Amino acid sequence: MGQPPLTVPWALPSCSGGHFMSTAERIRLPDDCTIGYIVEALLGVPLIRSGLFHSHLENLQQVPTTELHEQVTLSYGMFENKRNAVHIKGPFSVEADPSRFRSVHCHLYPDTPWCPRTAIF
Repeated sequence: MGQPPLTVPWALPSCSGGHFMSTAERIRLPDDCTIGYIVEALLGVPLIRSGLFHSHLENLQQVPTTELHEQVTLSYGMFENKRNAVHIKGPFSVEADPSRFRSVHCHLYPDTPWCPRTAIF
């Protein structure tokens, strides 16, 4: 049998029962930073730097298409009225898929029923 799930009862007040949002509001940081705060500051687990997590605050067009399958998180957003998303050719137009998440999904999982069979990446 596998290991039982890790439970940290003293961390639960900061992240369960609707308290996650109040924790984020209290520290005045977005959700991804709040997760880091809970893990590192409250749980005492040191975080490590990784280039596989991506924020809308970075230039996402620099993430190589050939490395999309290795990424842990991707994001998208708008900055100065310009779309900031990974650059990928795909079965969906930018208008139909502004985040490019559907196109990334079909790139990674082409057998998904809603992915066009003629997709070119």
